[in-house]
Amino acid sequence: MPDQFTVLTYNVGNGRAAPERLAAMLRASGADIVALQELSDLQAGAIEAGLQDVFPHRALFPGGFAGKAVLSRFPILRSEQLHLSDERPDLLAGLEVDGRELTVTSAHPPPPRPSRHGVRFNANTAAQIRSLAAITLEHAPAILLGDFNLTESLAEYAYIRSTGLQDAFGVSGRGRGYTLPRRLGPWKRNRWLNGLLRWVPMLPVARVDYIWYTEHLESLDSWVGKDAGSDHMPLLAKMGFRRAD
Repeated sequence: MPDQFTVLTYNVGNGRAAPERLAAMLRASGADIVALQELSDLQAGAIEAGLQDVFPHRALFPGGFAGKAVLSRFPILRSEQLHLSDERPDLLAGLEVDGRELTVTSAHPPPPRPSRHGVRFNANTAAQIRSLAAITLEHAPAILLGDFNLTESLAEYAYIRSTGLQDAFGVSGRGRGYTLPRRLGPWKRNRWLNGLLRWVPMLPVARVDYIWYTEHLESLDSWVGKDAGSDHMPLLAKMGFRRAD
């Protein structure tokens, strides 16, 4: 088993990343472990049909905005959905990496909303984020990946950091790490404009996708990956188990 491995997290936009383009990007990414959010049935079908040789171990739970997946070159020992949110269950998987069990969670808390006190998560989502951090720590060594709809300015970012979890891009990132918006998301008020602009590439201006990890691991490098058509960009990190002194 290798001493190092590469992980990738990507919100695939509920079908917005065309299935064939998504499969090609994942194949070329060099990732050993992949966490996906907003996985559609068609995207899951393309992964099952075209990536079995690259990721022989897969936990696929498609379902549009609620869809999740963990793909792995390493054996998946177990997988389960975490029903911490009524809208979007998260996905936890136990992998065998370098002779050790590594827990990987693909997460996607709902976004914060404007209020008279500023942009904030509601109480249920704040509790979901706290639970995700606690579950990650309980299952260490562990990695928590996903679209957190969260920037460093929000209190929940500081909370996750306070638990001892490390932000891979914050530790070893190259560039700004912006992952959103690569394209406009669905705009129901004007379907014509939405249809016209949803495919137009944009320059991302926010970092909302994260790779968090416990103290048993280390982040050696982190970067934004290649566009595959979603409104997010993928985020990657080269990681390894921390060696005892």
